[in-house]
Amino acid sequence: MDDSSSVAESVSKAVLIGFGLGALVAVPALLAAFISAGVGHGDYVAARALFPASMLLTLVEGSIGQLSIPVGLLQFPIYGALLGWAKVRRNYLPVIVMTSAHLVVATACFAGTLPNFS
Repeated sequence: MDDSSSVAESVSKAVLIGFGLGALVAVPALLAAFISAGVGHGDYVAARALFPASMLLTLVEGSIGQLSIPVGLLQFPIYGALLGWAKVRRNYLPVIVMTSAHLVVATACFAGTLPNFS
């Protein structure tokens, strides 16, 4: 039992550290997204590349809103937490799936899906 609690502690610590590092990465990513948005008159390239799920949610919400903002704010911390979990568990399949999903959704953002953000 002592061994399993040690593993759980390691996983928890790695997830928390990853979440924190992801939050730190989110700061410059958000800055780049804001700059590319150009106060509503920009091209949103950085926003579409870095926060594609949030950008696609604008199709449902009509604009950047109550659902897309929390998704965008939590995206990089969740990515970091998943990376921390994967490192400790030595199971990188979820990271590969996450990265692939991000790339697919980002591709959709640049494929003319978002006419309001071009």
